[in-house]
Amino acid sequence: MEAIARTLTLTDAPQQCVGRFAPTPSGPLHFGSLIAATASYLSARHQQGQWRVRLDDLDGPRVVDGACEAILTQLQGYGFEWDGPVIYQSQRSSAYQAALSQLNRAGRLYVCTCSRKQIKARQADGAHVYDAHCRPNGRRPDPATLTPADAAWRFQPDQSILHFEDGFQGLQTLKVTDELGDFVVKRADGIFGYHLACAVDDLAMGVTEVVRGEDLLTSSFAQRTLMLALGHTPPHYAHHRLAVNHEGIKLSKKSRAPAIDVHQARDTLTAALRFLQHPPPRLQTLVGLWDWAVENWEPERLIPSN
Repeated sequence: MEAIARTLTLTDAPQQCVGRFAPTPSGPLHFGSLIAATASYLSARHQQGQWRVRLDDLDGPRVVDGACEAILTQLQGYGFEWDGPVIYQSQRSSAYQAALSQLNRAGRLYVCTCSRKQIKARQADGAHVYDAHCRPNGRRPDPATLTPADAAWRFQPDQSILHFEDGFQGLQTLKVTDELGDFVVKRADGIFGYHLACAVDDLAMGVTEVVRGEDLLTSSFAQRTLMLALGHTPPHYAHHRLAVNHEGIKLSKKSRAPAIDVHQARDTLTAALRFLQHPPPRLQTLVGLWDWAVENWEPERLIPSN
């Protein structure tokens, strides 16, 4: 995989639609994960495009042993077919460091020595973003002398208001100081930031569209502004509504959502299609279900009605 990682280079203007699914291997896929995978897959395949798989295993402490293999087995068991090799973020450090160096040369990074405890103590009631305490110091990272344990590196967006047109949700606007702040691109423990890694990899993979859950809207703003700072055009984004449990809490590993069962793939995929407003006719095979879904995919059905 190291050779594969080295061949990935930043690129613009792909010739066809390229979608992707990029789960974090902190556990197996659940029904909420299946919805995101299905929506992104159908969007790409309906356009005769490619669909790529990336495992966001950059944050080692969060990675569960065997989860990468389990996720790929689940995807295969549900009939997903991806293009090209599976990409592992844990093998992409050199690309992230190169992007950091570019951002640093452009004056977009600064050193933050604040601990989480200090940040929390300064936050007003209800605040949840960093208050730019270290920005006035203007200390830029020095990769040659600054060890990872010294401080975090933060990225400063160059606009106070960010916006983009979401494929399902319409125009989205975010006020940086209230909802995003100057976010971390390299943590104090030396791990590269999630937004940086995703932005670099989506560009490197030639991704033209990102279809995922609406809980990642803020992440999309962060990743878009990083891509623009790196001199590239971001992909199109579309965020679907989330599946929730009986308590109204979104399905996730944190809420202990059960893993999807490959032995119930047809029935569970049918439920996912119904959730995505594409109830299928009675079909006898998993292959037939996918063929129908690809042919009949209508993204307009996912636009929320007001």
